[in-house]
Amino acid sequence: MTAPTVPSLHCPPGTKMILEVAGIEDKLQSLCAGYLRSRCVITQMPLLAEANREALYQLLYPGAGVIARYLHEGTVIGFSAKIIKWIQVPFPLIFLTYPPRLESMDLRRHKRISCCFPGQVRLGEASFTGMVLDLSLSGCQFSTITDGAAPAVRVDDVMELRCELFGAASDACLPCAVMRVSTAGRRLEVGLKFRTLPPAASDALGAYLQAALSVLG
Repeated sequence: MTAPTVPSLHCPPGTKMILEVAGIEDKLQSLCAGYLRSRCVITQMPLLAEANREALYQLLYPGAGVIARYLHEGTVIGFSAKIIKWIQVPFPLIFLTYPPRLESMDLRRHKRISCCFPGQVRLGEASFTGMVLDLSLSGCQFSTITDGAAPAVRVDDVMELRCELFGAASDACLPCAVMRVSTAGRRLEVGLKFRTLPPAASDALGAYLQAALSVLG
């Protein structure tokens, strides 16, 4: 008889994880501390206010159900597991059963997440301040009110985008291809596709989308 295939987690230590513990409504933020394939997954104990810690400890009994999610290369990976045990010494850790299977959701194939971040786009010598209204790992929607008539922007034009989500460093200016253009008087809305994402920008965007997804379900 062929042994069942054990999935690879691709979840190195330090990877951000969202934990859903049976009996707790809130989604808990944690970090992966490591794993032993086919044996266990180890996470850090979520940081909670002191008043909530005791309630969490009481629910971390052996056999209690947990759902864990993390982001890997633009895909949210999730799995169900059970508590093996938790410890406080020498470090507060939770030991989970190793998942027999993984479920995935590619953020790039799903509806963009609504947001409202101040931003700025540049087209040639002209720049416009406005708002980023939605985001995905592949692009965003940007809206602005211009001083005069909306400028002539065409599909396939290249715009540079700055947004506080990506930081203030020079490499946080992202080149984007215009995929959609909508104008109404002085209002300009463009759908942008990221042409390149520096590692820092990709990490910031991935972390935001993962956090948003954990809240929105």
